[in-house]
Amino acid sequence: MHLYFISRGIKQNRDIFVNFLQTRLFPWKIKIDGKETTETVQGALRPVELWEYVFPKESLPEVCGMLGIDPKNTDNYGALSSSIQNSMLRKMLGAKEIPKDITPIQKDFVFKQGMGLHVLGIKDDVMGKIGNRDQEML
Repeated sequence: MHLYFISRGIKQNRDIFVNFLQTRLFPWKIKIDGKETTETVQGALRPVELWEYVFPKESLPEVCGMLGIDPKNTDNYGALSSSIQNSMLRKMLGAKEIPKDITPIQKDFVFKQGMGLHVLGIKDDVMGKIGNRDQEML
């Protein structure tokens, strides 16, 4: 049986939650040579994660470069970026597609070996005032 869910929370709390799920053992009824027996099996936590990365608006080209996202090249952008499912998720998140006129700037490196990114879109921050500061409310 598979249970799918999306998590969101404080990173260290998420890590503890994951560690707990990874250590759970369950009785598993199987048949060996036609004879029913029970073995123990570990729960398999297989991440399907939705992430939100928050950064200043003017850093979008740098973030695209860092993550290898080229809005002009949808093969590089994520194979499902324009699919109906991604459009629905983007709408649910209140996000929009990354504008095609963004040119990625490579400044930093992020280890992505063994990772796949399927970009849903971006969402602007609300502008606000804190004391004497007018700023994005990151």
